[in-house]
Amino acid sequence: MKSVKYLEQVQNKYALKNDAALAEKLKITRSAISLYKSGQRVMDEDTCLKVAVALKLDNPMSVLMAAGMDRSRKAGQKSAWGYFSRKMSKAG
Repeated sequence: MKSVKYLEQVQNKYALKNDAALAEKLKITRSAISLYKSGQRVMDEDTCLKVAVALKLDNPMSVLMAAGMDRSRKAGQKSAWGYFSRKMSKAG
């Protein structure tokens, strides 16, 4: 799960000891964090934006793309996000 790495980055950046602290930082439920980390759910756009803000990213697209790719993979579809992700990484 590509999007989970961003949750882990927030947790590491702020030295959050557990999922409850991460959930509080992002102002979401602990159960949502658990579902994201286990792969049972993929972050929605609002959560992606909260993560991008917590990481102080200038552009939230990397988080949004990771969630889009995870969502497509979970649905068994090929993701167009992967194409744009590769293009952006080459451009940057």
